[in-house]
This record gives sequence, C-alpha cells and structure tokens, in this order.
Amino acid sequence: MARLISPEKLFWLVIALTSAMPVHAELEISGVADDVRDGLQVLTGLDELPCDAPRWWVDRAYRQAVEQLRRGMEAYGYYHATVTGELKRGEQCWNASFAIEPGDPVRIGRAAVVVAPPLGAEPGMIAALKGLDLQPEERFSHSGYEAAKSRLLDVAQSLGYFDAEFTRHQVSVDLPTNTADIDLELDGGTRYRIGHIETIQEDLHQQLFEQFLTVHEGDYYDAAEITKTYRQILESGYFDRVLVAPELEARADGTVPVTVRAVTGTRRTALIGAGFATDTGPRLRSEIRYRRINRRGHRAGASMLLSPVQSELTGDYRLPYGDPTHEWLSLTGGFSYDDTDSYTSTKRNLGVARTHRLGQRWTETNYVDWRLEDFDIAGETGRTQLTLLGTSLSRTTSIDAPRPVRGHALSIDVRGAAKQLLSDTNVLQVIGRAKQIVPLTDRLRLLGRVSAGWTWQSEFEELPPSIRFFAGGDNSVRGYAYESLGPEEDGVVVGGRRLLTGSLELDALVRPKWSVAVFADSGSAFDDAPTFSSSVGLGVRWYSILGPIRVDIAHPLDDPGHTVRLHISLGPDL
Repeated sequence: MARLISPEKLFWLVIALTSAMPVHAELEISGVADDVRDGLQVLTGLDELPCDAPRWWVDRAYRQAVEQLRRGMEAYGYYHATVTGELKRGEQCWNASFAIEPGDPVRIGRAAVVVAPPLGAEPGMIAALKGLDLQPEERFSHSGYEAAKSRLLDVAQSLGYFDAEFTRHQVSVDLPTNTADIDLELDGGTRYRIGHIETIQEDLHQQLFEQFLTVHEGDYYDAAEITKTYRQILESGYFDRVLVAPELEARADGTVPVTVRAVTGTRRTALIGAGFATDTGPRLRSEIRYRRINRRGHRAGASMLLSPVQSELTGDYRLPYGDPTHEWLSLTGGFSYDDTDSYTSTKRNLGVARTHRLGQRWTETNYVDWRLEDFDIAGETGRTQLTLLGTSLSRTTSIDAPRPVRGHALSIDVRGAAKQLLSDTNVLQVIGRAKQIVPLTDRLRLLGRVSAGWTWQSEFEELPPSIRFFAGGDNSVRGYAYESLGPEEDGVVVGGRRLLTGSLELDALVRPKWSVAVFADSGSAFDDAPTFSSSVGLGVRWYSILGPIRVDIAHPLDDPGHTVRLHISLGPDL
C-alpha cells in the first residue's frame, strides 16, 4: 500500500531539492545589437563552465573569450572592435561582463562576381546576380558573403548545373582603408537534362497519370518544373503524398533520372456536422465524396443540408476531359426547398457542365442547367420550367491561409433561356461579383466586395425566386434579414430584375486566431432605380480549423423598427 508524505516532510523535500539545483554563471555582453550579441554568446561558450570549475580554468577561458569576441566581431564586418571585460567571483559562482566598442564597419570596396557561360547567361542567374547584397560601400560581413555564395550555388543547382563550383573565392580586407575586396568566379559545368522518369503509383491509368507531369525525358532540368509537377499531382486530389525528386547520385552522361511517387489514402470521405448561421438558422449537414471511383479518374459525391430556411439534397459525378489538371465534365442533380420571409420554393434540377482553364488565371465553365421550380411569392403560386444555357468565368488569387492578407476573387456569369429550348419564358441574366483584400499593416487589412446583377425579361411574374434578385443577409447587406430587401407588392418583397450591393470592412488581428472588424454595407435589389439600404457594425472573427467563423452585430440605417441584428456565418474570405 502506498504511503503518503506528510505536508511537513514535503516542504523540507522541496527546500532540499531547490537548494541542490545547480547555479549557472552569467555572461553579459553590451554595446552591440541583439542578434550580434546572441551570436557572440554562442561563440564563446564561457557561461557553460560550471561554477565549481578550477580558478585557473575560468581565468584562461575568460582571457580566451576576449580574443573570441574580437574575432567574432570581424565575422560581422567590424575589424576595429575593442573588447573590455570584467570577471567577478561571488559566493556561489563567478560572472563575466564584456563591453564592446564596434568601431567603424568594413565597407565593400570592389565586388567582382563572374559566372562563366552558359550558366552566366541563364535568366535566373542574371536575376540572382542583380539581387546580390554585395554592392560597393555596403557594410561587409562574412555571413553575407557566404550567403551570396550559397545563393549562386542554389540557383545553379535549381537549373541543373549540379557540378557547379567556385574556381575562385577570395576576400581581401585592407585595414588601413577599412575596405574589403571580393573576388568570386563560378563555373557551372554541364547543364543536365532529365533522364529516365520512374513513376510509382497504382491508382490511375498510366497514360492519365503522365498527363500531370510537366517534366519529360530529354528536357533540361529545371527545379521550377519539378515543383510544378509536384503541385499538379497533389492538387489533383487523387493522392495524399507525392514525391518528385532527382536522383543526383545516379546522374551520368549529362542526364539525371527523376523519381515520381504518388500514394493515396482513403478513396471515400464522409462528413457530418451541425452548425448555425443567421441566414439559415440551425442546420445539419452531411456529405460523402468518392475521390476516385476507377482508374480513369472518375469522381462522385453527394451532400445534404437541413435547416428551417433552406434544405437541399445534391449529387454530382465528375470525369477528366482533355487535360486532367484543369479540364473536366460534370453531371449534377438535386432537390432544394427554401422558406424565407419573402417566398417559398421547391426546385428540382439536372445539369451538365464542362470546365477548363482559359489562359493562366481564368477558369471557364460552360453549362446547361434544367430546373423545374414551384413557388409561392406575395400570395401568387406558380410553376416554371427553365433550361438555362450559361458561361461563367472566375479567378481567385490569395495566400493559402485561414486569414489571407491579400488577394482577390472575380467571377462573371452569363446565362439565358428561351421558349424554343424547353423553357416557359425568355430570360437573359448577367451576374458579377468581386472581392479584394488589401494589407494596410502587419495586422490590419481592408476587405471590399461588390455584387451586381442584371436581368432582361418582359414577363417578370414568370420568373421563379431562384432567378430573381434579393438583398440582405450575412453575405449581402448585414443588419437586414436574409433576402428581405427588394421591390414589394402589397407590402411583400417579390424580388427585382437588378442587384447592386457593396461592403467595406476593416479587420485587425488582435491574437493569433482572433480579429475584430468594423464594417459598412449597402445595397439594393430593384427594377428601375436603386433604393439603397445601408448598415454599419462591429464583428469578431475566429479562425478555426473549419474556416473563419464570423460574429457580427449590424445596425440598419434604413430600418427604424430594428436597432441591431446579429449575424453568424462560416466560410472563407475569398
């Protein structure tokens, strides 16, 4: 049976252990910047001697430290530094302090950096030479000199000059003039080409997998293309771990073999969760996705959302088409039910789409979307069938982070339907959206967004709610209920032919995962001339593993019946 220690014995045990803890020597260095001081302390190692070390040992280490500090200052470019010190002995240990007068730093006098062709003619090497921090009159330091050498070798290696070496590397310091002359000569040798490419993967047809490769046998080696191949395979979504690496030890006859290895994890992922958003109220969401159905790279997924305002069940099937890195065909279908303050709607839809990259930044999607919608709005019921033919363009650029500090997202969607093409009415619609994040300081950023829409249609009453424009809600004009703004009939909002909304938000990071915001929103859904409704408010953001969670309190400026409205939403900034 275990025995308990009495409080008195525990007290004296703590005292004994504390008294037995070793006492360390103190080393103080003054007169230099913090980063220099930290480096000098590591260089001397004087404070690592035990307090019970023999006196002669401590005295010798102290005398050596003076010379070590002086030479250490030379490494930082101060060749005229003076070091004075004092060694004190106390009852328990000794302490040393040093005061350093750096003097004038050595300046670069002449910097002759020569890279022999063909390496010297490579655009990447030319850019690296222009960016070297070895300009005349700049302060010289050995660390900066070595960093410049490493930079040049890194560029050479990245371009396939694996045998590159310095045939001359010399620094001449002239103490009377306090200058340093630098001579560097780099010979790149042979530029290697890509040799045999070994691909190791078991989940896709080899022909399909090889379309993700941007490196090919016989090409000149380029680390940028190696990285691009790595990203394309990883971003395809088929694989969890990817390795694209040159086998440098096996290089011969001007070629270097490359190994490409891709490993998958689970083929199927499932998600179920509950949440809350002001627009939808409490909600339950579930999703299942098949990342890879077969070796041809087909995918499928289904999702369900249940909430008091909006419920939906959707499914999709996707297959590569053309270039699998950015081209695919999609088949979609779904059922949705909406019950807002303005209308109720039951919609069924089927669609097919082709997505591909347009240039380097834009993604284009051409689609056909058939929908059958039953609705009740302003006491009028209706059923409309539409076969929408459309084209959308989008681009998003941002830092991949929970709280991006810069970036933008743009999209434009043009769609239309005609009675001659299985539709009950003629309609043409254009919708554009833009978001921008601008950094102001390290912790402060400005977020702006604009949405605009335009509808050409003579028989507006035939349009279902999913085609009409409404404003208000978490992602529109905060301070007003979800889709509660728009033209009215008999006091009931029926939606409009046009839309214009905008927002400006100032966001300040106060803790690593928390920020506060102040914002102003304004917008209108209208038929002829806009009647803007505006709001101002404050918010808090928490950057969780699921994405940013926003809590906003907005004051509507054009709704005297309400003072403030709470908004809770989840989703990325772009």
